[in-house]
Amino acid sequence: MSKKKIFIFQLRLRSLVRILLIAVTSLNILIILLQFSTYSLPKKSKLFHILEDVNENPNRMFDVPEFKYLISKPRCSRNSLAPYFVTLVHSSPTQFERRAACRNTWAHSDPRTETYFLMGMVQSSSLQKRINDEDAQFNDIIQGNFIDSYHNLTYKHTMALKWFTDNCPDVKYLLKLDDDVFVNIPAMHKFLATNKNDQKFILGIYFPPQETCRQGKWKISYEDIIENFVPEYASGQSVIYSNDFVREAYKKTFTTKFLWIDDLYITGYIRMQLNIRVEPIYPFRLSDDALQMVLNGSTTKLPDPMFIVSEHDRKYDEMIKLWKFTEEYRSEHFI
Repeated sequence: MSKKKIFIFQLRLRSLVRILLIAVTSLNILIILLQFSTYSLPKKSKLFHILEDVNENPNRMFDVPEFKYLISKPRCSRNSLAPYFVTLVHSSPTQFERRAACRNTWAHSDPRTETYFLMGMVQSSSLQKRINDEDAQFNDIIQGNFIDSYHNLTYKHTMALKWFTDNCPDVKYLLKLDDDVFVNIPAMHKFLATNKNDQKFILGIYFPPQETCRQGKWKISYEDIIENFVPEYASGQSVIYSNDFVREAYKKTFTTKFLWIDDLYITGYIRMQLNIRVEPIYPFRLSDDALQMVLNGSTTKLPDPMFIVSEHDRKYDEMIKLWKFTEEYRSEHFI
């Protein structure tokens, strides 16, 4: 091969190498940009904005295109006694004793507020009859047409936001609870009546940003959340929302991908889009130590400031003791 041909071959080879290097570099830059947009910018998270082109349908809830109430309730009162807050309680259809514990203690104890128990539908006609009979007696159940299950809690939580948005325009706050939490209703009224921060307000058990759980009971798949960290959020066992947060959060459920962990979904990702923070409820929650003192009768004074909710997992007899304790305190202090 002549020197001229060798030279031409070398030039072409160098050109090909340059082209390949440029292609590889461009590909690497594209990969880096994609990783940056996926992992570093919350607004580009897979959880957000994937439903932007879907028109808001008031009868749609995630993959339930025709959501409806199997049991519902009339609109909240608009008179002068309209409550500061309405309480919506997550309850499994079979938890009759827990609902009875609430009714026999704090629920329905004050005309200034209303309490309803939320549940999904059941696949047993005999169980549904018991639920219908229970509602006929107490008139405090709201039931939606999604299957009631642990992994459908986000449906239940979203139903709470929807029902409150549609039916309680004049109510300042929504108290969302689990059915094993005790509420000190007089103290709650006193707290909310003096609360100065009533716009885009969340008060709950605070969890800071943390690593995404990839195993165990709270396992989150990469398909659900690709990020390795989740934002701060409030536990759903007892959380207070302002009216404006409820309305705006409900709208966001139309454009935010479903996540089965309801409190992380509502008070984490949706809250983050609304750019507000969680206010910790700890100063107003009955501690385990104080609870044990109340239950064993070793104290006659409530913590200061007076607690508004207890820890979760309260049993029937514990609810009764807490109720008697708060009622005695209420009568002595005319609350």
